[in-house]
Amino acid sequence: MKSKLFVGLGVLIVIGVGISFAFYMIRASVEGTGAKTTAKADLLKVTYDAGDNKLAGTINPKDTISKSFRVNVTPTKGINKVTYAIKLKIEENTFVKCSDDNYNSLSNDCEKEASELIYTLKDSSGLVLKTGDLTGVTGEVNILLETKTVTTSTDYNYTLEITFKDTGKDQNHNMNKNISGKVEVEFAEEGITTKDIIAGLNAKTETPDFSVIATTDEGVYAVSDGMYGGTSYYWRGATTTNYVKFGGYCWRIIRINGDGTMRLIYDGATCHTNGETTTDSIVSNTPYNSSSGKSEYVGWTYTEGLQRPDSTTSGNDSTIKTALENWYNTNIGNNIHYANKVADGKYCNDRNVENGQSWSSAPSSTMFYTPLTRRDSNLPTYNCTSLDIYILKTGLITVDEVMYAGGRGTDNMQYYLYNGQNYWTMSPSHWYDDVNMSYVTSSGFLSNWYAYSVFGIRPVINLKADVVFKSGGTGTQNNPYVVVGAE
Repeated sequence: MKSKLFVGLGVLIVIGVGISFAFYMIRASVEGTGAKTTAKADLLKVTYDAGDNKLAGTINPKDTISKSFRVNVTPTKGINKVTYAIKLKIEENTFVKCSDDNYNSLSNDCEKEASELIYTLKDSSGLVLKTGDLTGVTGEVNILLETKTVTTSTDYNYTLEITFKDTGKDQNHNMNKNISGKVEVEFAEEGITTKDIIAGLNAKTETPDFSVIATTDEGVYAVSDGMYGGTSYYWRGATTTNYVKFGGYCWRIIRINGDGTMRLIYDGATCHTNGETTTDSIVSNTPYNSSSGKSEYVGWTYTEGLQRPDSTTSGNDSTIKTALENWYNTNIGNNIHYANKVADGKYCNDRNVENGQSWSSAPSSTMFYTPLTRRDSNLPTYNCTSLDIYILKTGLITVDEVMYAGGRGTDNMQYYLYNGQNYWTMSPSHWYDDVNMSYVTSSGFLSNWYAYSVFGIRPVINLKADVVFKSGGTGTQNNPYVVVGAE
């Protein structure tokens, strides 16, 4: 950290916590996150007390300021369990991440995209319950869902800390910045999470036969997750238990990732049955990349003359990346209730070439990418080279994910990924006088064609691991998993 840039300068933080001794009451049938209801006094009551003072102070890098508050749960007439949400409602936040737009041209030494403003929520014993990044974040932040069961009136004490992290480099871009807002405690509808869904899956541990398509409901399989770590659970074949309602749309679960986030593919404004031909599950049609005369154009981002850019945050955007992110920003990203539930997902744009071949911008003979090799050898994987993993709010399905779902190089009009349309994957195929990308055909099989071709976009997103779904959902078309507060 270049302290000379901060002489006499600081950052003002003002965090209020709710309303002193504000209280809400809840009926057992209350619907929606944070729903506030009128209720008789004999029902369960929760209060939270922040006192009269606000958390305020001027901080420099390495400084932390904190605010303590209390939540009281009082049982009545046999109702002794409640789920409440601790939220930070940001009124103003001018902290920004170091980027190309504000990179200090003189020092040339800030840390690109670093998290600089961090929150930490602790319980009364000092145990860290949740941490997160507030740099550049606006609107409502869902910090934690708590479920408490009590037999007598019980206090739960918390401390929220705000830390201006010292990156050890130039932080001039955050001089004189401020954040203000308040912590609120709201009721959350009792529901289920991905942990509950996993517990009820009865997932298979054997490896299916990837040399044949999956045309029946083969259930859910567990497999090692190379990108997220842990175990991933994926749905295969003509499954009927992977429907989700979120953001005003219907989605199908591809898999639950190893970190508990849930990977979804767009299914349309309404939920569609397996085998249905529909354009509703395509948000637009576009080339993967309008440029395709060089092999680097298989990249989600690309740099002329390189197999891959120096990092996944650099290079030129592909045509489809721009189109997809425009759709996301218009339909999900501009709604704080939706956007807060979408995780920064890991997406694999595998640009490795087949063993024994060397990468070239314009090879003199056919050059194969490894996703095509895995497709032809029936060996899908969730592993991915770190330089090919993009951290995104939205991306596309991969060849490997299509294979896990039951697709390959044969017509399949029964499994859940079929929609009667041609749509792109994120996986390169090969070079043969032009760039070829892999796609799912209108007959449901995996194929490849020139990157300048116009095919459909099916957005893929990842829901955060702590997202709550309404109780009673079974994942079927008529009774999907419904995201609380973001249906």
